[in-house]
Amino acid sequence: MIFAKGNLGFFLAFLLIGGVLGSALGTLVVRLFPALQIINTSLTGPISLNLEIISLGVRLNLSAIAGMLVGVLIFRKV
Repeated sequence: MIFAKGNLGFFLAFLLIGGVLGSALGTLVVRLFPALQIINTSLTGPISLNLEIISLGVRLNLSAIAGMLVGVLIFRKV
């Protein structure tokens, strides 16, 4: 897919889904191989947004960043 003004939503979706799947896969890998705990170590403190109705928390780690990069690569291929 070519990155154009109309594809911004798709790009953000691929980025978000890649981050979530990368984090989930990283958690699975750490459960199977506890020695790889470094890929699930938080690079930032918890970044949170509280709107009184809904709260959102984000934690960046190496597996989530790798998932985001894979999501961007898949976006460029599609």
